[in-house]
Amino acid sequence: MKFTAIVADDHPIFRKGLVEILSEMKDLEILAEVSNGIDAYQSIIAKRPDVAILDIEMPGLSGLDVCNKVLSEKSETKFIVLTMHRDKNFFNDAMKIGVLGYILKDNAITDMLLCVESVLKGNKYVTPEIEEFLTLTEKENDFPQLEKLTATEKIILKLIAESKTSPEIAALLFVSPNTIDNHRSNIVKKLGLEGKNSLLKFAITSKGLF
Repeated sequence: MKFTAIVADDHPIFRKGLVEILSEMKDLEILAEVSNGIDAYQSIIAKRPDVAILDIEMPGLSGLDVCNKVLSEKSETKFIVLTMHRDKNFFNDAMKIGVLGYILKDNAITDMLLCVESVLKGNKYVTPEIEEFLTLTEKENDFPQLEKLTATEKIILKLIAESKTSPEIAALLFVSPNTIDNHRSNIVKKLGLEGKNSLLKFAITSKGLF
């Protein structure tokens, strides 16, 4: 079965690279290559491709504007957007509109073919790095109290998460164990922790955020 696609990106070299990658799919035909959102919209409406691959930021209309306009007209074209940014708002807007594929431009070479195959089946595909970023962002929202800590306290918390003892941390930071114990007490107060091993539990749970 033959599938069709349109590629839209305002950077000619990157657009050419995308087309070369997509040419590896023998059952995919590129109907058009365009450099702005208005031409992308007009091409999609006129040619009705199975999939449209759009840069999220383009002259005329953004990739998301194009997706929104086309999908609001009950088109069956499926959309993949590409972005340079790890941005939660862009991602959420794309998902609300109904975009199925979301790829970081840095990962286009490795992700594009997998993404197209997935999207043509009606499945979502998100660059793994974006998923990791979003997971980390959600995790940060769960621990706003970390903002109260100084840079030194965050380093100590990281070492606590690695199960380092106060003497071990002291040796690594070239200070006395008493100094580390004082830092630990301050961290507990700032985080509002209570109970035995609460600092260790918090450090392990929030690991990766500091």
